[in-house]
Amino acid sequence: AFSLPATFLEWDSDSENGGPGLAPMSHPEQGLLEALKWLSHKDWEQKEKGLVSVRCLASCHPEVLCSRLHDVSIAVTREVSNLRSKVSRHAIKTLGDLFKALRRNMDQEVEEITRVLLHKIGDSNDFIREESDKSLGVMVEYGSPSKVLPALIAGGVSHRNSAVRRCTAKHLLAVVGQLAPDKLLSGPSTDVFLRTLVKLIQDGQQDTRFYGRRMFSLVMAHPKFEQQMERLIPSHDLRELITTVKQKEASDNVSDVPSAKSQRPLQKSGVAVSAGVRVQETPESEQSVTRTAEMDSEPQESPVPRRQPVRAAEVTEQLKELTKLLTAKEYQNKMDGVTLLLEHCRNNLKFVTSNITQIFDAFNPRMQDANKKVNQYALESAAVMVPILKDSLHHTLVPMVTVITDNLNSKHAGIYTAAVRVLDTLISSIDNLWLLQPFAGRVRFLSGRAMNDVTERLSGLVSAVYPRKPQAVERHVLPVLWYFLSNITGNGVLPGRNGNFKEVVTKLTRTLHRVMGPSLEEYASGQSQYALKMLADILGSK
Repeated sequence: AFSLPATFLEWDSDSENGGPGLAPMSHPEQGLLEALKWLSHKDWEQKEKGLVSVRCLASCHPEVLCSRLHDVSIAVTREVSNLRSKVSRHAIKTLGDLFKALRRNMDQEVEEITRVLLHKIGDSNDFIREESDKSLGVMVEYGSPSKVLPALIAGGVSHRNSAVRRCTAKHLLAVVGQLAPDKLLSGPSTDVFLRTLVKLIQDGQQDTRFYGRRMFSLVMAHPKFEQQMERLIPSHDLRELITTVKQKEASDNVSDVPSAKSQRPLQKSGVAVSAGVRVQETPESEQSVTRTAEMDSEPQESPVPRRQPVRAAEVTEQLKELTKLLTAKEYQNKMDGVTLLLEHCRNNLKFVTSNITQIFDAFNPRMQDANKKVNQYALESAAVMVPILKDSLHHTLVPMVTVITDNLNSKHAGIYTAAVRVLDTLISSIDNLWLLQPFAGRVRFLSGRAMNDVTERLSGLVSAVYPRKPQAVERHVLPVLWYFLSNITGNGVLPGRNGNFKEVVTKLTRTLHRVMGPSLEEYASGQSQYALKMLADILGSK
């Protein structure tokens, strides 16, 4: 009377479908109770039996699972973190089967499952990562887009691991393709979605930027798009952002959802776009080909007692070795990659400057690595590299500043100190005019200590840049000031942002007034009455 499946088959982890077949149970209700019992057992083999039973129920008796779906989902999700990789992988596969069988009945479980699966994308086990990606794909296909979209944004867009952000962007693109632009641009989470697009476009990883651009292009033709975006960034910066994305999309020339690496081997690797920032995208592969041709065609100089230029083949091999180390899975290999890059900066500067975009596409994620040792070491090394590379960093500043400022809210004292040191080194080593855009564009995407630190340094940039380029300050910094004055309360709090910003906003306002004089108040005349009142209060309290 209490028999289990008539045919109870062991799960085959190498099978495409998870085994040769799962037969119906003669008593599925009892099978469900046994499955939950096995899943709570300490023995991993019993857990395997429980997972097989859940997969059998999902395949043959989905209506039975619905009665205790939440309990089953929690039990299976818990096993995703099992230290035994076989159980973990089986649990991940089971979650995919649950979505495939129960579809939108799984909507209430989407948020937690998404968080757990995205975390596994950063796992060192290739099979775990692959299975997690597949299950996320199944969730995107069968779940409600309105539930999956916020879950992906919350779980992966700001993750420290670049592989997780890349995977998140890929699946977000699939979700956005399912939703009408009207729904994306009219719901209560519109601002969050649009900020996510900008964040992905400015990510330090080129594949993530690619998926971000694809999403941006899907919604930017909608009549409401510019109106909604102009609430977040100035209109002139929005126009430049749209132009940049259109140019890049034209060169991508892809109609389907691709793998940015596998299907675009010779594609341009764009430097990121930030709110209020126009970015010049550099076709790295074309540059690489051009550099190779130039190296081969350069006339040989007369023998002199100095090192000869490295041949193009050797340059390619060096670049391959460096990139491989910087993007490795093991933390020690990443540390070795950072050390090797630092050595190249000291001893082989031409190699680094000639391949600056491609090298920093691999290096930037290390300054935000999930391993704190790698994270701190990369930041400390960057502080040494910046004075050596100086103006060669021009095309990599936006993603670099983005990654560095994301460390300013770190609770790790060493990481925070190293991030502050890199920012200060950038300001002292590079033309401040080039830094004005990246710093101003980051302010609205930060909170807490990070917003205070960046805004304080922005005041210093204003003093340095305005005497020789007033238009740049008016264009990039005034929108930041209007944002602060329109939203900050009398006691220095910004709604939705942690921290008190009264001191830094006061400093920025007075710095702008000192360099601009009465023209600041003339520019402010078009702002809201509340902003004008805050401006008058700050300037009147000198």
